Amino acid sequence: MTTPIIQLKDVSKSYLSAAGVNPVLEDVNLTIEPGQKVSLVGPSGSGKSTLLSLIAGLLRPDSGTVELAGTPLHDLSDEARAELRARRVGIALQSENLIPFLTALENVELALGFGGQHGRSSQARELLKRMGVAHRAAHLPRQISGGEAQRVSLAVALANKPRLLLADEMVAQLDAATAGAVVDDVFHSDMAVIFVTHDLALADQADVRLKLHKRQVVLR
Repeated sequence: MTTPIIQLKDVSKSYLSAAGVNPVLEDVNLTIEPGQKVSLVGPSGSGKSTLLSLIAGLLRPDSGTVELAGTPLHDLSDEARAELRARRVGIALQSENLIPFLTALENVELALGFGGQHGRSSQARELLKRMGVAHRAAHLPRQISGGEAQRVSLAVALANKPRLLLADEMVAQLDAATAGAVVDDVFHSDMAVIFVTHDLALADQADVRLKLHKRQVVLR
């Protein structure tokens, strides 16, 4: 039997605010198999980014367990969890994974280093080329457009050849031709992909189509 790449068991998460406890997710159960392409939709503030952060091990659930390839993430030390994430998971949360004082090329090279890759410079340049931003290799994030930063962010996420890609609006700021090329590249890969989008036409291309509704993850 194949081990799921991601499994959530009775996961709940809430935040404290001035008004008290604000529950975001309640008793969520979710299983994602290797290679599956999964879309996630829902209104703003429904918990989509929280769910991705829980899956990545960036947030700890209030209750329940999150397993990555059969490993309960929060049974690991912070260091071990970060190492597992660096080797298995690509995270493209818009441009938030870019280090502002490193160039586009250096950001991708750094990600390749975390993944233990060799020949980093040539691989980094090839990734930027695939994303259509090779001409921005020497630029800092603040020197490029939002759409270009998004493409560099995706190159960073793909650098370690992850088994799982987590993406938040991965093509929202891209022109139609570039978006189509990126989606084709990602959808024809062997990795599992969980992506948040407001584009229902894009969401419908996924193998599994999910939505957040009343703090639950349900099939669309």
